[in-house]
Amino acid sequence: MFYPQQMLSVIIAGFISVKAQVIQPINVTGAAGTQVTLPCQVRNVGLYDSVVWQGSYQEPISVNDRIVAMESMKYEIKQKHSGDWSLTISNLKSSDQARYTCMKGATEVQVVDLWIKAPPRILDQNKTIDSFVGETVMLRCQVTGIPPPTVKWYKEIMDSGETIREDLGITGAYFSLTLSEDSGGIYICQADNGIQPKADRHFRISVELMPIITVSMKQIKQEQGKPTRLQCMVEGHSLGKVKWFYKGRRIVRDDRITFSAHNTSSNVVTYFMAIQSLESGDFGIYTCKVSNNAGSAEAQVELVEILPEIKATRCEKLNNEHCVGILQSNFTLFPNSRGDKTLEEASVMFEQSFVVVKSTCSKYLLPFLCGTYFPPCVNDSIIPLCPYLCDHSQAGCMESFKKYGTTWSYNCIDSYHQLNKSKECLGISGVEKIAPYIKVTDVSDDQVLQKGDKLNLHCNFISNTDYTIKWYKISKNSYISRPEKNEVGSEENYAIGSVKDADAGVYVCEASNTAGVTDSRNITVDVEFAPKVTIQPEVALMTGLDMILKCDVQGNPPPIVTWSKGTRKLSTGRQMHTKYSFTYTLKLADMNVAHLGKYNCSATNILGSDFGITSVKDYGKPMKESKPEFEVISSNSTTKTTPQDTQPETQPNRESSTAQIAGEKSRESQAVTNQCQTSYLFFSLLLTIFTMKVLHH
Repeated sequence: MFYPQQMLSVIIAGFISVKAQVIQPINVTGAAGTQVTLPCQVRNVGLYDSVVWQGSYQEPISVNDRIVAMESMKYEIKQKHSGDWSLTISNLKSSDQARYTCMKGATEVQVVDLWIKAPPRILDQNKTIDSFVGETVMLRCQVTGIPPPTVKWYKEIMDSGETIREDLGITGAYFSLTLSEDSGGIYICQADNGIQPKADRHFRISVELMPIITVSMKQIKQEQGKPTRLQCMVEGHSLGKVKWFYKGRRIVRDDRITFSAHNTSSNVVTYFMAIQSLESGDFGIYTCKVSNNAGSAEAQVELVEILPEIKATRCEKLNNEHCVGILQSNFTLFPNSRGDKTLEEASVMFEQSFVVVKSTCSKYLLPFLCGTYFPPCVNDSIIPLCPYLCDHSQAGCMESFKKYGTTWSYNCIDSYHQLNKSKECLGISGVEKIAPYIKVTDVSDDQVLQKGDKLNLHCNFISNTDYTIKWYKISKNSYISRPEKNEVGSEENYAIGSVKDADAGVYVCEASNTAGVTDSRNITVDVEFAPKVTIQPEVALMTGLDMILKCDVQGNPPPIVTWSKGTRKLSTGRQMHTKYSFTYTLKLADMNVAHLGKYNCSATNILGSDFGITSVKDYGKPMKESKPEFEVISSNSTTKTTPQDTQPETQPNRESSTAQIAGEKSRESQAVTNQCQTSYLFFSLLLTIFTMKVLHH
């Protein structure tokens, strides 16, 4: 029997709004390459209920115990009991770091933020600091990593001829140093969070002192037609290049004269001037000069001519059974390019690599090894090997070297340097003319910079003809556009004083010689910067219609973005435009006055955070309040959620458009009907109460 008291309970229950529970996310941490389990307990799962795991963009991962994600082998539902719906993720990668949601039907049960342990990373670049005695310098080492790393400071010192690190006993991101004469050197900050590898950054501090020049040989004797090399050793900091003078005239580089330098230690540099094929006018006194902000110094070297003597041939007979007859010459000359000084030493080292020849990985390998360990000698001179012998051997035999337990230890660029402007080389067909070539010898590593840092790229080439260098930047304006290749420079070095996010991309250094031969290398430049949020400050309430609020966010690494209203977080959709630009959307479905208020869009990454606020305001006639629906639109699905404690903001009424007035009239008619239904329920309630009192008496 249905009693009046039960009727009253049903009627009253119809007017009660139950506040949904706000699910607070929990944090789970895992290391790359391992697996983690995301907990989720769901009780009383009915026959027609579904337990669903979703990723950060509402993409489904599992439905009940079935994996529906693309990488199905990566995920697994492991149930220890009937209510356990925990998700196990295997072979973790950095891209797995995201927010995961466990849902029963359309109801959130558990929200998990998965964090992937990351090794320490230092955002600052290696730096050189030039300063004077008595000044104070501040070294900074900005680090990231999960968990947060600790930073320790070291200095490189020499101990028994070896370079070691001296622990300075200083920790933290900053190190202040007041300079003395002995303060120069390399300082290292090392970040460690227990995850390998550790991260290092080097700071080279130069304390500027007046330069000192010394010469190891004040007099050098040589014959005409022979090469020679003069040297002077310079001690000091912030030095300009050494200038060489002969009979009061500065010497410049030409076909016979070249310059080079070698860093003996952190503040000592040895400068060389090489002269090929000495002539009678080359003998005399040479002066080397150098200067810096503290002063200048010079030293002199005398080049003395000696008469040539009749000497026996330096070439010796090649007796290695594997190499006799392989190349045109059966004579050799030592030392070779590997540093072997005798035929016996070279034979021992040759045998270690000869085992790979038996694999027949390349027909060029045996001529290359024979010419490398036993340089062909004709008329007391070494004939250079054709570089293609090394190139083809490397391409065909690197894996064979690994198979036989050794490594490929030959640098094919050396083959091009050894040509030394020669027009002929020794190949498998004998003496061959050298074809035009150009090769990259040195190029910058890939760069990861922060916004405002300086970008310095370099690219060095070697060629036997004249060549030109061009720098290109390959970039994409959006993920649906084609890559664009734009020329940005034409020198060996390319620099940007203060990088912007638009400067990120792939840079190509490309050189081509007069024969049309080209060579190039790619350098990837990534720019990191804090999030920047752009949002429309306010929008008008469009009663009865759907509206999408948009939040444009830029940032790298890609920021985590959330929509919220008050203390309530709302689901978010995302559209990607470029690598660093995104639009996050929030759909307000069937708008009414309950949607009025301020909506916050916040973005956060490791470099900072930003937020923007948009206000939904009513510029038209107020209407009856009802529960609003927030809807997130994505490419795969549409999800609606109903907020429980939204309070509309009071806004001044303004004149509405004709369309809005027509819509208001239609809704007023519906409101009259709703008021009648409410009145009927109210009088039914009074009648029920009256009946209860009569029965009571």
